[in-house]
Amino acid sequence: MAECKRRLEEVQYRVKELEEEGKKEGEEERKTALSKAQAEEKKYRKDQRLWEKKMEEHRREEKKMPWNVDTLSKEGFSKSVLNIKPEATEETEEQKEEKHQTFVEKHKKQIKHFGEFQHPTHN
Repeated sequence: MAECKRRLEEVQYRVKELEEEGKKEGEEERKTALSKAQAEEKKYRKDQRLWEKKMEEHRREEKKMPWNVDTLSKEGFSKSVLNIKPEATEETEEQKEEKHQTFVEKHKKQIKHFGEFQHPTHN
């Protein structure tokens, strides 16, 4: 539609120029160019009316559409995330002992501090 409007404006400008030239001089070439330009202008006007009719028909069809989630809402983003748990691996006794030892070493000071709360003599 925009292309059709642009072409119509170009042709109308050309017709206007040719008509103004006609006042100055009366050439046969100018008359044929003018008639061609006018025919082209007529064709583009017809195309423009056709496009406007199609746009109006589209608007009417849009108004007829039912109002529901599918027609009103738009997808903000499309991303699917699956929560898949990794397979649980059985730890051996050595691995459990090593994990416990590193935890105790890392938090030794806090374990000692909070362990004292359980003794009734320190209250």
